[in-house]
Amino acid sequence: MKLYEITAEFADLFDRFDEIANYTPDTDEFGRYISEDGDIIEDLDAYRQKFLTAWFDTLTTIEGEFNEKAENLAVYIKNLTAEIKAVKAEEKALKARRLSIESQTKRMTNYLIRSMRAIGVKTIDMPRTRMTLKLNSESVVIDNEGALIHWAMEHDDSLLKYSDPEIKKNDVKNLLRMGQQIPYAHLERKESVTIK
Repeated sequence: MKLYEITAEFADLFDRFDEIANYTPDTDEFGRYISEDGDIIEDLDAYRQKFLTAWFDTLTTIEGEFNEKAENLAVYIKNLTAEIKAVKAEEKALKARRLSIESQTKRMTNYLIRSMRAIGVKTIDMPRTRMTLKLNSESVVIDNEGALIHWAMEHDDSLLKYSDPEIKKNDVKNLLRMGQQIPYAHLERKESVTIK
């Protein structure tokens, strides 16, 4: 049985508690309580207690099964969390490695370009590779970003790209905590589960 099915059984069982605790059986023509089988019930409280005992036994069984399924799910979540941590560490290591290789590639490429220029060679044909110096298309080099932004703001701000405003959520949170009403915002406390 799946966890959601057990949860539904729990809900159903709790919904039936009051019904069982307050159960009043039918009576015969003499006003005596009778069971569904037609047997006379001598002690109504004992009869109800029998149903409540069965209810608690069922609850204990379902709870045990629920706890076992929940434990299996929690262990799986722990494994996924550990895997996320390992993948993030690997991503960080791979990024550092990539940046290092990119930097080394750039340094060696610049060294090769300078060396070919120094001896006046534009093309080198070898069995495993061919190297050719070429002029790339023009690219913009910004010598002083701050100064250029200031100049563009005064002379031609079409050269600038503006980003959308962002809400400072911590500031909004602090104001809401102090009791200030802010339209379209509210505080919410979500539940989480701690798995160790």
